[in-house]
Amino acid sequence: MQNIFDTTDPREDRLLYRAANRLHYQTRESIVRAQLLFVSGELFRAQRLEETERILRGRRYLFDAWVVPIAYDDAANVVDIAVTVRDVWTLNPGVSLGRAGGQNHTKVQIDENNLLGRGSKITLARSHDVDRSSTALSYFDPTAFGTWWQVSAEYADNSDGRVQSLALTRPFYSLDTHHAYAVGGYDGTSHVERYSGGQALDQFDEQHRSGQLYYGWSGGLVNGVTRRWFAGMRYDLVTFTSQPAAPTAYALPEDRRLVYPWVGWQMLEDRYVKSENVDLIGRTEDLYLGRSLYAELGYSRGATTAVSHSVLLRLTGLDAWQPGRDQQLYANVALDGRLDDGMLRNLRLTLGARYFAPVTDSQVFYAALAATTTRRLDGDQQLLLGGDTGLRGYPIRFQGGTSSALLTLEHRVFTNWFPFRLFTVGAAAFFDVGRTWGRDFAGAAPIGTLKDAGLGLRLGNNRSGLGNVLHVDLSYAFDAPPGTKRLQVSVETSERF
Repeated sequence: MQNIFDTTDPREDRLLYRAANRLHYQTRESIVRAQLLFVSGELFRAQRLEETERILRGRRYLFDAWVVPIAYDDAANVVDIAVTVRDVWTLNPGVSLGRAGGQNHTKVQIDENNLLGRGSKITLARSHDVDRSSTALSYFDPTAFGTWWQVSAEYADNSDGRVQSLALTRPFYSLDTHHAYAVGGYDGTSHVERYSGGQALDQFDEQHRSGQLYYGWSGGLVNGVTRRWFAGMRYDLVTFTSQPAAPTAYALPEDRRLVYPWVGWQMLEDRYVKSENVDLIGRTEDLYLGRSLYAELGYSRGATTAVSHSVLLRLTGLDAWQPGRDQQLYANVALDGRLDDGMLRNLRLTLGARYFAPVTDSQVFYAALAATTTRRLDGDQQLLLGGDTGLRGYPIRFQGGTSSALLTLEHRVFTNWFPFRLFTVGAAAFFDVGRTWGRDFAGAAPIGTLKDAGLGLRLGNNRSGLGNVLHVDLSYAFDAPPGTKRLQVSVETSERF
C-alpha cells in the first residue's frame, strides 16, 4: 500500500507532503482484497491479474495499481502475486469555480471519496449554475460491506424542486462474472427551460418518477468474448405543469407513463492495452481496443393517452482499431427511441468517431466527429449545440434543430513539468466546427455553420481523486452573430484531456 507522496524520494520528503500523508486515511487492505478477481489456491490466469489492475485503477481514490507475479515455485507449481496500489488525496473541503459557454458555475462542498479508507464516497455540496441552485447530500459505496454490491443514495433540495434516489446493485463487475442484480428508484421535480438561439424562451415544471429492477446472466469469458443477457421491469412517469408566475409560451409536452418489461443482450471483447498521455496526463490509461454491443427491447401500453402501445428500442455499439503504430481509431453508434403505434417517436441516433495519432513522443493529434439526427422528439427534449456541447467559442445551447454535426481537431502537447509534485501540465491548440439542421421547437431556422479556434492549458490531477484534468481554454468564435462575444474563457474539470 503506497501513500499519496513517496517520502523516500527527496523531492517529496517535505513537511507539507509528510503532513498530507499523515492526515490522509489510507485505503484499507481489506477493501483492496475484496476487489481481487483471484484467490489463493486457484489456477493462475494472467487475464484476471490484468483485469484486477483495471478495476482498481478505475477507483477514484486510487492513482494506480500493479498486480504482478513476483515468484514461481516449479516444484510446488505455485505463483506468488504482489498487489500494490497508490492512494490519492480524497478529501475536498472548499470552493470550486468554473465557466463554460459564457456561463459561470460555483460549488461549495465537503467531498470525501474514500471515507475512513473504505472506498465509499460522501458529498455535501451547495452549487449554482445556469439551471438551478442546489443543496445536495449523496453517498456511493462501490464495495458495500466488502462485497461487490454497490449502494447509492442522493437527496437534493434545489431552487426548482427536489430529487431523491436510492439504488442497490450487484453489477457484472468483471468479464467473467455470471450474475448481476439491481433495484432502484428516483423521484424528482424541476423546472425545464427550452432554448432557441441561446436564449431560454419557455419554462415549465416537470415531475419525474422512475424505478427498475433487473437480473443479468452470463456464461462468463469464453475465448476472449463475454455475452450477457438481461431481463427486467421498468417504471417511468413524467408529468408537466405550467408555472403560474411564468405561463408556458408554447404547448406543454404530453405526460408520459411507461410500465414495461424489457430484455437486453450485450457482447464485449476482452481487448485492452495500457498506455499514457492519450486522454489523460501522466497517468496509466486502459485503452479499450475491442468491439462491444448492447441491444435492448421493451414493450408497454401507450406512452401517452393518444397511443395504444409503445415498443422501446435502445442500441449502443463501439469498435476500435489500430490503423498504424500507436494510433487508435474508435467508432460508436447509439440509438434510443420508441415505436408508438408503429410510428417512430423520440428517436435519437448518434454516430461518432475518435482518432489519436502520435506526432512525437510528447505530442498527439486528435480528431473527433459526432453526428446526431432525431425524429419527433418529445416536447421536453431538445437537440442543442453550443459552448457546453463542444463549440467552445459560443454561448451554451446556442443552436437548436433536428440534426447536428460537430468536428473537433486538437494538437495536444504533454510535458514532464510536475509543479510542486502535485499536477502535470499539458496544452492544446484546437479548432471546432459544427452546425444544426432543421427548425428548433420555436420554429427558428439554424444559424448555419459555426467555427471557433483557441488555446488551452491542461492540468493533470495526479494527487487527488477530484477530477482527472482541469481545462482552462481561451477560444475565438469566427461566426459569432452581432451582439455575441467572440472571445470566451472557460474553466472546468473533465474526465478527459
